Amino acid sequence: MQSPFKFLDAFNPEDKGQFFGREQETEELFHMVSKAPLALLYGLSGTGKTSLIQCGLASRFKESDWLPIFIRRQENINQSLLRALQKFSAPPLPEPLPEAIWQLYQDHRKPIYLLFDQLEELFIMGSWEEQKKLEDSFQAILDAKLPCTILLVMREEYIGRLYSFEKDMPYLADFRLRVEPMTSDRLKEVVLASFQKFNISLEPSAEEWVQQWAKPLGQAHTDLSLASLQVFLDRLYCTSYIRIYGTPKRVGEFPPVTITRQEAGNFGQAEQALEILLNEQELELQAVLSRRFPSLPRDTIREVLDIFVTEAGTSRPLRRQLLISSKLSDLPEEIQPHTANLTQASWTASIELLENSRLFRASDGWLELTHDSLATLIDAHRTDEQRQLNEIKRRIYNHFLDYQRSGEFLNRRQLDTYEEYLPLLILEPSARQFIQDSQEHAAWLEATEKNRQQRELEKVHRKVETQKRATQRQRAISAFVGLTAIIAITVGLWAWKERQNTLIAETQAKKEAFQSQLLAAAELKRDGQYQQAIQQLRTAASFAIGEENQQIITDSMLLYQRLTEVMAEADSLARETSTLSRALALYQEAIGLSADEWIRNKARQAEGDINRLFNDYLLRAENIIKYGDCSSAQDVLSKASQLKPEHPALKKLLDQCPLK
Repeated sequence: MQSPFKFLDAFNPEDKGQFFGREQETEELFHMVSKAPLALLYGLSGTGKTSLIQCGLASRFKESDWLPIFIRRQENINQSLLRALQKFSAPPLPEPLPEAIWQLYQDHRKPIYLLFDQLEELFIMGSWEEQKKLEDSFQAILDAKLPCTILLVMREEYIGRLYSFEKDMPYLADFRLRVEPMTSDRLKEVVLASFQKFNISLEPSAEEWVQQWAKPLGQAHTDLSLASLQVFLDRLYCTSYIRIYGTPKRVGEFPPVTITRQEAGNFGQAEQALEILLNEQELELQAVLSRRFPSLPRDTIREVLDIFVTEAGTSRPLRRQLLISSKLSDLPEEIQPHTANLTQASWTASIELLENSRLFRASDGWLELTHDSLATLIDAHRTDEQRQLNEIKRRIYNHFLDYQRSGEFLNRRQLDTYEEYLPLLILEPSARQFIQDSQEHAAWLEATEKNRQQRELEKVHRKVETQKRATQRQRAISAFVGLTAIIAITVGLWAWKERQNTLIAETQAKKEAFQSQLLAAAELKRDGQYQQAIQQLRTAASFAIGEENQQIITDSMLLYQRLTEVMAEADSLARETSTLSRALALYQEAIGLSADEWIRNKARQAEGDINRLFNDYLLRAENIIKYGDCSSAQDVLSKASQLKPEHPALKKLLDQCPLK
């Protein structure tokens, strides 16, 4: 039946009379886009960013004052932008983007608002070329000073990826608005206002019930997702309505509905409503599928659901036609592992069941989860092995994007780190080629270094041999002139002097060879090639003269050996998320031994991984706790504790959900 609550749909302009609780943000957003040609709206998943635009912002404009054009990435954000513009023009628009926007303005006589919703999809699934082209398009629009405003909407954990945009477009630094999670007081106001609007009452009273329901949320910002709240109220309303009237509600009618205390209690906590819905729908769809295909595994629906979630735990839109009409063998590589136990008929049936469920929506030929919060829940049920592979895959693609920007290949140590995972990963051909090119580049560097060392060693040997031959010639001369006393004395004195010169030359040659080998060893050490550096020290030891040089060799050998041990242990620990903090401590110890840029880069990479993973765990734990599943959150919180045990935000979550 139709409920007055939005369930998992975003509010739209027709809902402005029932869009409560975001009046302040609506005003702030309206004033921001009225002043800035480029602005950013961001916040956590489930805070209602899309509704704020489609309903809140839209209600502040007269129809004649704006032409809103919504853009989602789909397969390519630049192509989606052109298609979105063309929908508002019967004749084909001119090709240069500024001219196309100007033509739309001439046709409609309204300021153009380009609204890029869920822009994080560009950085999760898009290529560097795609990002760069969009950045160039923004710059062209801004330079043309058109009657056009660009609003970027994205999850806050990805706003750091806008760095390259901000460098050339400072508007983004000045015009940005964060959509905060609603406080518990404001949530109570929203619920009570909705009940009044929809002619809903409760026994004994709405105020008492809402007060009781909101107690666990406290007075500060709550982690209750608006999506979960809408699902909770929708299900509660529908149950009570059918009990009273027995038939579905007609559109536009809000007859009196009274919700009993028992009904309210049957649905548990609002924070759990979304996860309860997901589990119920999954079980229901699996039961239908199993009746038609009894031999299918019991987790088939969960496996198919996983296809619609990215490695980063966000929603992945897919073309419906691709899913329905393609043979299993023709599906994209990343999908095929999820269909291993399916026949063509059971695959098609699975997609059709999901499409007709409340978990999915279809739009413009695309099929995706109804809300990004569902993707977070599905991601939370992935195994540790899946998460580890997804993390490795994400790292490789980040390296690939860096390579496209800077031309920097993976180094040997990075290649060694990823080697064991590569057979298990499904990567695009371009990423596979990047790894192959990196391997070839690393081999070329190693061969070049080996040749350089060989040439240096041969140069030193030639110099020593030259000095030896000179010494032998002097000895022959001395023997010859010894035949006669007078000549012997004369030549002997000369030979003695020459021998001294030869010994001095030999000593100087050895000193130069020693210094050359020592410098070569230090250079190898700076590049992290410790075993080669130790071998170079052994070569240098054969040219060492005096106790001082021998001590230099001894001290250097001890240092290089210690660096080898520390860095090997650190690199091994850095491969596992749970031991990243210990790896960072070892990298910092290595910096204390020798502050080489190679080691500093490893430490920076480990620190960056710790920060990113910690923030990811924290966000994931917040979302899981948001739905009331403390036991599931404990595993994520435990992992976060291994990274930053003293972090205030972590301690705050641990107060809500202590570890066992």
